[in-house]
Amino acid sequence: MNPRVLLRRVLRGLGVLWGTLTLVFVLFSFVPDPARQLAGQNESEAAVAALRTKWGLDRPWPERYGAFLLGLSPVRPDASGTWRVLPPDLGRSYLTDRPVSEALAEALPGTLLLASVAMAAALAVGIGIGLLLAAHPGSRWDTAVLGVAALGMSAPSFVVALAVAWLFGSVLHAWTGLPMTGGMVRVDPFTGPELAWSHAVLPAATLALRPLSVVIQLTRNAALEVLETSYIRTARSKGLSTVRVFSHHVVRNALNPVLTAASGWFAGMLAGAVFVEFVFGWKGMGMLMFRALEQNDLPTVLGCVAVVAVTFVVLNAAMEGAYRLLDPRVRTTR
Repeated sequence: MNPRVLLRRVLRGLGVLWGTLTLVFVLFSFVPDPARQLAGQNESEAAVAALRTKWGLDRPWPERYGAFLLGLSPVRPDASGTWRVLPPDLGRSYLTDRPVSEALAEALPGTLLLASVAMAAALAVGIGIGLLLAAHPGSRWDTAVLGVAALGMSAPSFVVALAVAWLFGSVLHAWTGLPMTGGMVRVDPFTGPELAWSHAVLPAATLALRPLSVVIQLTRNAALEVLETSYIRTARSKGLSTVRVFSHHVVRNALNPVLTAASGWFAGMLAGAVFVEFVFGWKGMGMLMFRALEQNDLPTVLGCVAVVAVTFVVLNAAMEGAYRLLDPRVRTTR
């Protein structure tokens, strides 16, 4: 890869990360005083002032913003004042007074598990259904599935989460055996901690609903466009079966828009899992962000946003590499 192109992509990714975090930082500068909220409405002004001093909220906004950016820099002074290469410092939570990085390290695996399972299911099922619909456009099944997909795209996540939890976790619990709530890990009295896969089924299915609807429509429409090209007509004129045409020509050329959507949806799942995790009692980054937003815990919110932004940038870079594998004609120079 051209070094200039690589440098341009790196700078673009850093720009996206900087802009996202700056926007969140600015927005939180206009919220009510978090020190007063943490101390309580009946606490004395001296106690509130002590909290402002502890968290640096009494300093001017530009100074706090500069300290925040310096904490994210890989090269900064340590406690002794010596400039060194250090890991990013996301600060400490206003609520728990613990490093935000520790809270993220505990919460992120649960959300990554949900998002990975949901996206894998959405891609596997959605691509298959989309290709089947493209093979029979205009049929009753095509119309019915597209209608359901449109409904799935428009349904709010928290409404779907409540409906899924109530229906499959309560009404049909005797048949499904799935609990309404539960975390990623459960402790067995004999074997100790283990992954609770049954707890992940309902929240993962809820998260997968909207990307599944998008993948179905994108795959179908992209496959139909490929089927109208001249080289597909040539392949069919040579006697290739429909299965061979789809497997050797249609799939690879129709997956580019699907991968683009998948990368964005995966990063969005990390942030969009807030209400889903809350409804199902899944202790992940969504639940962590929900609590932080509720209490104006700016360092924790910024840490969660940073994870989502970095994931988005990294996945976009990975998708550009995947394009080259799927379609050798693609030559990205921007």
